[in-house]
Amino acid sequence: MLRYAFRLHRWGIIGYGLVALIDAYVNTTSFQQVAGSTPAARAAFARSMSALATQISYILGPPFHLDTIDGYAQWRAFGPLALVVLIWAIAAAAGAVRGDEERQLVDYWLAAGISRARLVASRLAAFGLAALVVAAACWLGYVLGALPYETPDLGGAAGKALGLWLLMLSLFAVCYLVAQLVSTTRAAQTVGAVVVVVLYLFDVAARSNHSLDWLSWVSPFKWYDATDSLAPGGHLDGAGLALSAGLVIVTGVLAALAFARRDVRAGLLQRRAREARARDATPSPLLAWPVARLLYRQRWVLVGWMAVTIVFAAYFAGSAHAIVDSVSGVPGLRDLLVRGAGGDPYRAFIAAYWFGFVQLLLAGFAIHLVAGWASDDTEGILTSVLSMPVPRWVVVAERAAAALLGVALVVAVGSLATAAAAAAIGVSLDAATLFRASWPLIPYALTYAAVGGVFASYFPRAAIGVLGVVAFLGYLDYELVPLLKLPQWVSYFSAQFLYGTPSLTDVYWTGLWVMVAITVAGFGAATLLMRRREVGA
Repeated sequence: MLRYAFRLHRWGIIGYGLVALIDAYVNTTSFQQVAGSTPAARAAFARSMSALATQISYILGPPFHLDTIDGYAQWRAFGPLALVVLIWAIAAAAGAVRGDEERQLVDYWLAAGISRARLVASRLAAFGLAALVVAAACWLGYVLGALPYETPDLGGAAGKALGLWLLMLSLFAVCYLVAQLVSTTRAAQTVGAVVVVVLYLFDVAARSNHSLDWLSWVSPFKWYDATDSLAPGGHLDGAGLALSAGLVIVTGVLAALAFARRDVRAGLLQRRAREARARDATPSPLLAWPVARLLYRQRWVLVGWMAVTIVFAAYFAGSAHAIVDSVSGVPGLRDLLVRGAGGDPYRAFIAAYWFGFVQLLLAGFAIHLVAGWASDDTEGILTSVLSMPVPRWVVVAERAAAALLGVALVVAVGSLATAAAAAAIGVSLDAATLFRASWPLIPYALTYAAVGGVFASYFPRAAIGVLGVVAFLGYLDYELVPLLKLPQWVSYFSAQFLYGTPSLTDVYWTGLWVMVAITVAGFGAATLLMRRREVGA
């Protein structure tokens, strides 16, 4: 049982293991090039990066000893992986509970005499082994990257890898428990994502406002950040490790109890069945439209991401004064902020950093849309739609149109919320600049949706993991090409580069047309693959 359950994670191991290995190796080996080789150059680099860390605390945790290769690797290599592995944990947990039940694997295992408690323990143990491989890949990437320059801190890196492993296992256990409460893969992914994002926000809020540090200790992300064993003078945080292990045990026991009290393919909180009412017509004429039907099925995903966008917009606007004032004394940074913002550094911060972060949100939204398309296949919804009958190319076209409308709504809500939150603190955003920076976000997000649509049409089970890997590699490409002075053509593999910086400069039209071409080609390939594949296979 354990061996088979471990085998079900093979694509996640390969994809996220490679991401962890490449991320750790590239960021570690790039330290010598970006920081210099003299103590003075490294000290200046550490000061500039420490100031930058304040502005990007929503992505990376607090840095320590950035003038050393170990401190830089801990911050730059291990830090962003927390955002990557949460996608894997959400998708893997939903698949382990709802995906296996929808494919009737759980029926087979229970009929073979495997107890429900053993089934839960096996799935937790299998993901634990898979996560251990990914954490070991990150450790190996650091060792290989540091070895040509300095003697790697094997023990310190092992401690940080241990924290990463417990973070992945904690998030999986939480999402595994959440999946017991609902009855579909789509709902498990949606509710799991909401819970994980809220836990992440607890940690992010404390990074910029230390008065909220007490709140962050309910978050596994804080427990992960608390271990800084790789940086010189760092340590293993016993409290964080113990809390992570305790969370895994408690949520595992609760998941076993919840599984014992519910029926297979039913949720613990499932509402009682109501008497079916015969309808002569649909509740709304809009539901007769194909695109409206798909948007209605994903309405809570859309509403949830709009709410997340509003929360982060308010956070960026509300923290503008504190962050800008904290770096105003750093030479060159204030001049950089006011460039292209009419001399107002607060306006520049909100515009530049909000439109940088919203790209991550839209990538997450695109991944969630693709997860819904993959769930349609495993839940039998796609089979029902095709039996109406509906041509397969119409299904793909409907997905593309629904993604277009959904992304446009999230972008519009985010931009309006940003403008309103900025006005609340006395900062006026230029309407023309706001519009110029907003509308290219639509083809940006559709690029991810099109790539995910290809895998949702060909291999639905791997779609979420593959798209998460693609999104992170694009982010890594965008960050490292200028640092390592790689050829510019390498940047075209990053959607962030193709989007450009329209909040500070003009629209990058070359990148825009490349994103449009990728979107058209992606959904076109998805149409061909959908026609060739047997549904449910």
